[in-house]
Amino acid sequence: MRTSLNLSSRPFTNHRPFWIAISVVFFASLWFFMWVSAELTQVSAKADAIKVRIESQKAVAEAARAEREKKEKEQRQVFITEQESMELASARMLILQKSFVWNRMISDLEQLVPHQARIASIKVEGVSDSGGVMARVQVKAVGATSAQMTEMMTNVEQSGGLFSTSQADQDAVADTGEIPFTLQLTYRPNRGEAR
Repeated sequence: MRTSLNLSSRPFTNHRPFWIAISVVFFASLWFFMWVSAELTQVSAKADAIKVRIESQKAVAEAARAEREKKEKEQRQVFITEQESMELASARMLILQKSFVWNRMISDLEQLVPHQARIASIKVEGVSDSGGVMARVQVKAVGATSAQMTEMMTNVEQSGGLFSTSQADQDAVADTGEIPFTLQLTYRPNRGEAR
């Protein structure tokens, strides 16, 4: 049997398997790092895409909710019966008539009546509030002569827009000898304030 002796101070050893193992571990670590990095980038991109999709879905849901609320408001409109409509119109007329000062109208009208005439009746046919309070007034008066109707119409036209005549009718002479006449007037108290 033969004995092999190595008498050198540093005997030869094969380091190739060691470096191969180091290289394998290094390249495996490098590949794992690159794979993890690629996966993180891919997951981040998916998360961003999902976030954008969620935001767009939120916007669509918000628009749908606003549209639903708008439709609900339209459907919640109050529907009133014919009786309620008439009551509402009556209430509006009462409020409008409250804004109409009756004493002032009679006082303004008295100033236009000639000395030899007298007012038999005053009938307010309607009050409206289109561009200021306005009333349609029917005045029945009695004068000693037919000139009183003309004089009163002249006074009405000189009222500065407070009153205006829309129609004038003279009736037949009464048994007392007086002449009744009827004036259809429009009364605008706001115009009278500007005088």
